[in-house]
Amino acid sequence: MYAAIYHWFPKMTGKMYYEGLGKLHFWLTFLGTTLNFLPMHPVGLMGMPRRVASYDPEFAFWNVLASIGAFLLGMSTLPFLLNIISSWISGKPAPDNPWRAIGLEWLVASPPPVENFEEIPVVVAEPYGYGKSEPLVAIAPEHN
Repeated sequence: MYAAIYHWFPKMTGKMYYEGLGKLHFWLTFLGTTLNFLPMHPVGLMGMPRRVASYDPEFAFWNVLASIGAFLLGMSTLPFLLNIISSWISGKPAPDNPWRAIGLEWLVASPPPVENFEEIPVVVAEPYGYGKSEPLVAIAPEHN
């Protein structure tokens, strides 16, 4: 979900998000997820039953580590929300195609107008033509 929001944010709002806050959000999410779920493997191998309200003291360290990870994972949402809200309010304008994508949706302005194309386009370029020397997408009006 986060990746989809980051990908489509410029198209939906016409604004670019702050990359630094995006990187902070990624690393906090990555570390929080790792700290939350990785300690569950050793305690499972040591014999801790799942879904218990209390646990033996021998599992305390691993459960505290998982709890810290869960807290960090929850807190990682704050830079994401701050980034989305502040970028939407005062972010720099997004170019029409910031990711250099070759789909039709990226050929219109950001945010897109009500009527995307005046004429229905026909794609004449290769669908996966990334890295080629010719233009990423070529469109021609439909001929009836």
